Amino acid sequence: MNGYLSATLSSNRSLTFAAGAVVAIYSALVVWRPLLALAIASGILVVVLGLHFFPSPQHFFLAALGLLLAGYAFLGKGFAYLPAKPVFGGEIVLALGILAALLGGKTHLAFRSPLAWLVLAFAIDGALRTAPYASRYGLDALRDAVIWGYGAFAILVAACLLQLECVRGVVERYRRWFPWLLFWLPVGYLAVVLIDGSLPVVSHAPPVTLLQLKPGDVAVQLAGVGCFIALGLYKSPVKPSTGLRPIFWWLAWLIAAALVVSMSRGAFLAIFLPVAFAFFLRPLAGWAKPAAMAVILAAGLFALNLRLDTGAARKVSVEQIERNLASIVGDVPATSPLLGTRRWRLEWWRKIIDYTVFGKHFWTGKGFGINLADSDGFQVTADHALRSPHDAHATILARMGVPGLALWLLLQGAFGLSLLWAYFRARVSGQDWWSRVDLWILAFWLAFMVNGTFDVFLEGPQGGIWFWSLFGLGIAALEIQKRLPPGRQTIPQE
Repeated sequence: MNGYLSATLSSNRSLTFAAGAVVAIYSALVVWRPLLALAIASGILVVVLGLHFFPSPQHFFLAALGLLLAGYAFLGKGFAYLPAKPVFGGEIVLALGILAALLGGKTHLAFRSPLAWLVLAFAIDGALRTAPYASRYGLDALRDAVIWGYGAFAILVAACLLQLECVRGVVERYRRWFPWLLFWLPVGYLAVVLIDGSLPVVSHAPPVTLLQLKPGDVAVQLAGVGCFIALGLYKSPVKPSTGLRPIFWWLAWLIAAALVVSMSRGAFLAIFLPVAFAFFLRPLAGWAKPAAMAVILAAGLFALNLRLDTGAARKVSVEQIERNLASIVGDVPATSPLLGTRRWRLEWWRKIIDYTVFGKHFWTGKGFGINLADSDGFQVTADHALRSPHDAHATILARMGVPGLALWLLLQGAFGLSLLWAYFRARVSGQDWWSRVDLWILAFWLAFMVNGTFDVFLEGPQGGIWFWSLFGLGIAALEIQKRLPPGRQTIPQE
């Protein structure tokens, strides 16, 4: 009896001490970092309310992730700095996903797919390239490591979607909000280039405004929207005759695309290649009207020679689009600024190949944490904000060596080929809805890969979390289709 009382008192004293320590730490935080303390308190309140009102932690995680992805799509990089440094929305939602996995989550469902094991292998290799440098570079090492760390979203998303069997629900929700995104993106992008100095600031170091849409980021979202419309997924399965006619969607899409592709070569490829890829894999009949509209719009732009001076080096015009296209194939005047940016990229990529494929960093790369722009001699910003080359593949090669790049290429190649095979299999077996979903995910994924080849995109939350979440959606879609019986089934009965 005395032993029981002693153990109870000891346990109570431990709990009292722990509670006192938490209160003391939080009180100090309120004094020194009141905004951070407020953000933590608000986060705890949101978690408690979410777990109470949502049917399950998995529902809560997917809902929070949907809001996060919408914020990235509508506001861009600026949304990634909310709510307050160093507590960011992406990390909060990742913590919710881990919590959902711990509270009744069936993470093992994701690992029925070989793709999930490849994601894990890539993450393990990334962790081995990060751990030795964490003490030296601190938060910089963790920040650079998100290119593999955000792969956790792929596993968590796939597991939750498979547990709840709600892939159809994801497509339905995208169908509901993509029109808002389509009409907002050109407006938001013009606001960035025309009134950037008047926008609210969310971070001073580095300086970031709340609305910060880059051409490549916008192009990726437009590619996803364009393929979604082209594949007929915009039609409601309940009321297929409601909503605007496709001709209006295409008109809005073409205007937005014309605005963005004139500002960036990478943006042009991020839009054109996925849409062209979907074009060749679907019957021609559905593309006749948008193709004719594109020709008419292009002819009108050429005839009127419209220009929009945004104050940037590149104007929104047909002539600028022609220059961007010429720079892609190599026909660039010696005086063009496009030549300088292309040469700068190629020289940096060549140097990375020299010290990895043919150099001493073949096996391990330089690791995560070091500023590659400084180390390689290609820094172009006074505040040393540039840390990685404008190519996710080159970043992985430089930081993880040839084995890391091989794992990355194997992972992405397996994902793309798996979706392509699933698309053909679904078409042959009469699963038309699934074939269109497979092709949409595949084309959308291709847009991310293309833009990641020309910009620091997958290395940040607004690109990386979107990319790995889409990857998780692809894993879930592939696994669900394995269990479907052959036969004509337009919409899955989940």
